[in-house]
Amino acid sequence: MACVMKTLKSICVAISDPFRVDQSAAVKAAAVAARCGATLTLLNSFLLPQPVPEIPQGDTKRLMAAAIRQRKERLQALATKLGRNGVKIRCEVRWDFPPHEAIVRFVQETKPDLLFADSHRHNRLIRLVLANTDWELIRNCPCPLWFVRSPKLPKRLNMLVGVDPAHSRAKPARLDDYLLALASTVSSNLDSHLDVIHAYLQPHKTILSPGVGPLSVPLAPDAMQLHYEGLKKSVTRLAEKYGVPSTATYLKKGLPHDVLIALTSRLKTDVLVMGAVSRSGLDRLFIGSTAERVIDHVSCDVLIVKQAGFRTSVPRARPKLPKF
Repeated sequence: MACVMKTLKSICVAISDPFRVDQSAAVKAAAVAARCGATLTLLNSFLLPQPVPEIPQGDTKRLMAAAIRQRKERLQALATKLGRNGVKIRCEVRWDFPPHEAIVRFVQETKPDLLFADSHRHNRLIRLVLANTDWELIRNCPCPLWFVRSPKLPKRLNMLVGVDPAHSRAKPARLDDYLLALASTVSSNLDSHLDVIHAYLQPHKTILSPGVGPLSVPLAPDAMQLHYEGLKKSVTRLAEKYGVPSTATYLKKGLPHDVLIALTSRLKTDVLVMGAVSRSGLDRLFIGSTAERVIDHVSCDVLIVKQAGFRTSVPRARPKLPKF
């Protein structure tokens, strides 16, 4: 069994715009921190400081100091509001870019147990042509990443964990353990109900057809039943290691993103927990990961977990400060 944390001690929330009124991720993160007694860090990074009339444009140091001061004041006002329930909050403002690298660098430095961020809906074109912060965090953030849809934290969370014990989508063998380990930790801290789901595709076998060559055909009904029973046993065994009963496990045939979207709606899921494997090159542009396909189509929060030993490609060193 993977090592399960007993408590959540450190939580960070990425604040993209401290001047915005709606701060759903910060509200949700503060509520989680209050329940489990964790410290909370409000993080804002920025690239271009706002012009200040009394400071010449070429005075980079004074412009930066003013920008940091203004943003920190906004974060501290937010912290005062969020800290009324006793949460210990600190505020961090940094000049850094691009946004996802700034967040990842802070995570590498401070090693929080969870990172919260607002989730934004995007169409397929935006996903293909833009280096969107959501997608880049999915690929590069080394700690568990909680995308927030709603600021409300229910008294009892319904969590759905997507697993793949057959490793049919080339995920690391122990990723399922880390998914359930984290879900168990969150559940023990926040009083949650856990369900486990495995989505599988219709298995096929290859036969040689004279004059045609190799053909892929579905398994015979008896072989299909054996395949199903084997998967069910694997999912049940995995879930029971983490105290999830067989009555809370699901095995559904279909594409993973379709199954997850439908089941979160049916179960009224509050948080979908799923794994993400970082990809590079053209395959991520044209195929994408299940996490990327799901996140725009579910109404619940999504908690993304990486495999143990994940190494981000984001460099630790910040870019050099330019002159403004």
